[in-house]
Amino acid sequence: MFSCKIVSCDPDYVSIQIEHCKPLVIGRGPLTRIKDPRLSRNHVELVADCEKGLLSVKLIGANACKAGTSIIKAKDESVQLKHGEIIELLEKQFPFRVEFSPDPNQVPSSRKSTSAEDVQDPSFFAKKQKMEDTWEEIDNGKLIIFTSDGVQHKSKIAAFDLDGTIITTQSGKVFPTNCQDWKLNFSQVPGKLKQLIEDGFKIVFITNQAGLSNGKLKPLDFRKKLCDIRSKLGVPIQVFISSGSGKYRKPSTGMWIYLTDKANGSVPIELESSFYCGDAAGREAKWAPGKKKDHSSVDRLLAINVGLKFYTPEEFFLGHRSVPHKQPDFEPRNVDASIPLLEPSDAPLFQKKQEVILLVGFPGSGKSHFAEQHALQSSYDVINRDSLGTWQKCAAAVEKCLDAGKSVLIDNTNPDKESRSRFVRLASTRGLPCRCFVMNTTMTHALHNNKFRELTDAKHVPVSRMIFNVHKSKYQEPSLDEGFSQIVRVNFQPKFRSAEDESLYKMYLLED
Repeated sequence: MFSCKIVSCDPDYVSIQIEHCKPLVIGRGPLTRIKDPRLSRNHVELVADCEKGLLSVKLIGANACKAGTSIIKAKDESVQLKHGEIIELLEKQFPFRVEFSPDPNQVPSSRKSTSAEDVQDPSFFAKKQKMEDTWEEIDNGKLIIFTSDGVQHKSKIAAFDLDGTIITTQSGKVFPTNCQDWKLNFSQVPGKLKQLIEDGFKIVFITNQAGLSNGKLKPLDFRKKLCDIRSKLGVPIQVFISSGSGKYRKPSTGMWIYLTDKANGSVPIELESSFYCGDAAGREAKWAPGKKKDHSSVDRLLAINVGLKFYTPEEFFLGHRSVPHKQPDFEPRNVDASIPLLEPSDAPLFQKKQEVILLVGFPGSGKSHFAEQHALQSSYDVINRDSLGTWQKCAAAVEKCLDAGKSVLIDNTNPDKESRSRFVRLASTRGLPCRCFVMNTTMTHALHNNKFRELTDAKHVPVSRMIFNVHKSKYQEPSLDEGFSQIVRVNFQPKFRSAEDESLYKMYLLED
């Protein structure tokens, strides 16, 4: 039996799976990502016959659609399509390609059933392990997997990045001008890969391709490019493609985990015998004559996260020696939850007498966690600009709390003297002390925290890099001259919901 789906031919890549003999109605809406009001919400009904490799298209909406070469104008009129034919949900608009897997055109019309004699043939299971070229979409297309004909699952994995490692641009530009702008990075690539096959390795490519989700890269063009690369290499390959951000994007380990758990035919992977090779290795400028610094460290960091030996393309394909590389600014494996919370350690966390505490720190530095864990439990009112919207509303809320005799903790970033002075004055005019608590969290550490929350909390709205840069540019180190009664530094003490979360947190999550 075949599997069936329709794939958008437009840059806004959409793939919709269709189950065998189960009607699926599509039209305007989130499934197709089409907003055109001319398209009914219930526009066409699709029914797949996955035994015969046929897809029935029936019009149920108001405006005509096109199925293959037939224009369907009458409601309840239907047309059957085969693999590779096109549905236009509106005539000349919103095209989708019908795809059955494997391609029915490449499968013999009379399939021989498996017999007892087949199973007794020693080569039977080796033959069964070989596959047709297949494409899979995981997690709504966030992960795409291409498995070429002839791939055999192995315990030894030879994993490679794609761009800048296996291939480079024919034009000489940093980014390819189109899907034909490529050539092999080194003449040695095919021979090296063939030797790996002979040595019992499975060849895997692991690549970030954000262009698939932002419209810069057409999915069908990229598919053809991969097929052309596979033909040029002359070896079977399995390719894992991250189409956007999230847990599949390197250096996060989502693609490797999927390979290990679900895409290696239940064959356990031997990490000590496997390796990863990529050009994003954190090398500084002039690591070789005329070479610019690497655009990032994601390939090296992925290898570290997984526990794989790592090679640059020059080391693996050309036999060059390793060269120095930039170490990450933040080392997540060294985060220590046992360090004292405050510096100085004898500083009181909270006091019985009324006061104002002003937090200072990057987004993601732990301010809100600190407020939730300590201030709220100590009956301090917490004022937060994220919930109130403007500093004017924050100041009004602080005044109200202070006039009611309550202590206040202000959970804002407060990077400069001007933003802090507003609240120092509110305390001073009432004769109250104002202490400044500075989060002892670097910008890179805060970015790491932000990425961790993005990966573990579906409700978290990621903070853009620009916001971090603005805070850094405006930052002025707090001083007692501003009117603070004390300046206290707050160390980051992580708390995890599970061992899995802790393991993820201690991996490299940032791309640079």
